[in-house]
Order: sequence, then structure tokens, then C-alpha cells
Amino acid sequence: MTNLYGFETTEDVKYDAQGLPVGIYKAMIIGEEAAKEDKGVVAEYEVVSGEHKGQRGKVWYLTLHDNPQTANIAKQAIKRIADATGKAVSEASPLKGRALTLDVKVQKKDERYTEVKRYLPENYEDTSVPF
Repeated sequence: MTNLYGFETTEDVKYDAQGLPVGIYKAMIIGEEAAKEDKGVVAEYEVVSGEHKGQRGKVWYLTLHDNPQTANIAKQAIKRIADATGKAVSEASPLKGRALTLDVKVQKKDERYTEVKRYLPENYEDTSVPF
């Protein structure tokens, strides 16, 4: 079996949603599968509370991409998920079933799409005060 993650989160990784609107959401990773052409993994998230409860989005983590920068960005994201959930990511400990908080923002390159900017612990509470 091919290791879809391309690394173990215990390795040294330098840090650097689609389908979800901008906002902060409590979410569960409800599924994962091999990304097209075995370039990594696709995780499916479901919002578990609030106005958007039940809404789903997918995020591609191309950890095995031919472009080293693309692969490193994906590895950074998975490492952040591991940190947010307090549990290493590996074939024996997959993404599916993890609860966490997602901070979704508009993509800088194309404002028609959103992306997950931060992966936070499940118990994260947004305490910022809007001005």
C-alpha cells in the first residue's frame, strides 16, 4: 500500500476548503481518499455546528506532488492538523474521524474560492472583538 501522506508527522516539517464559506467552523473529517494519480490525499470535512451545520467541503493535500514546494505546503497543512488534534498522522492514524476547528478565508490567487488558512483545536473559541 502506498503511503498517501508521503511522510509521518513526527518528521521535521517546516511550516509555511474548498466548498466552505468564509468563517470559523467546528468540523469533522468524515472521509479521505487517494488524490488523483496518487499525488496525496483528499480529505472531506463536515461542519458540525452553527449556521452551516452539515455543509461539506474537500481539501486536497498533494503531499506526493512532483513539485517540491506544492508537496511541502501540503505536508505543512497535515502537520498543522496533527498539531490541532494532538495526534500524529500516519497510515495507522489517518485523518478521518478527527474533530477540529477550521478558519476558512478567501484564496489570494482567486477570490472565487476559499481555503483553510488555520487548523485549530476542536475546543478553540474565537475571542476576537470586531471593530
